Amino acid sequence: MRPRVRRRRSPARDERAFAEQVKRARTRLPAVAEGAFRLLAAIAVEYQAVTQRLGTLPSAHGRFAADLKAQRDALVHPGFFAGTPWSALQHLPRYLKALDRRAAKYLERPDRDARHAAAVAGLWQRYRERAERNRIAGRAEPALTEFRWLLEELKVSLFAQELRTPYPVSYKRLERAWADLAR
Repeated sequence: MRPRVRRRRSPARDERAFAEQVKRARTRLPAVAEGAFRLLAAIAVEYQAVTQRLGTLPSAHGRFAADLKAQRDALVHPGFFAGTPWSALQHLPRYLKALDRRAAKYLERPDRDARHAAAVAGLWQRYRERAERNRIAGRAEPALTEFRWLLEELKVSLFAQELRTPYPVSYKRLERAWADLAR
């Protein structure tokens, strides 16, 4: 089956063209809304699963649980649905599932988890600092946004390989992406 190719429509330049675009949009709106609600439901299911898993972690692992909660809350927070690019939003259920898998595996190999977690935390810290500087300056850096979602893919690759990533990802690729940002 051949994928449907969408043509980009030019902006409406007159009243008639605008009315036609409104008509087309109204016919598509129910399907778009249904897709968004389905995605939101999938995110809610995975959010609930990881939240329940975090509640079952022994209190001795409170620091690990706090780290995972912070990661969960960086993905799903007030306004996340509108503020997350669609290209990343559709992967949120997988990112949340990866957090759940990581929590499930943690007790078996905490040393392995800690080793990767430290490297990921360093990358995340760099991202957060630069994102904060951009926020203060009122600047947007699309490459920084791409780096943020590349970092989520790295977490899937490291902590939940069975969920797979849509493209190859590694520390080396993230370091290269960061170097490109620095230019």
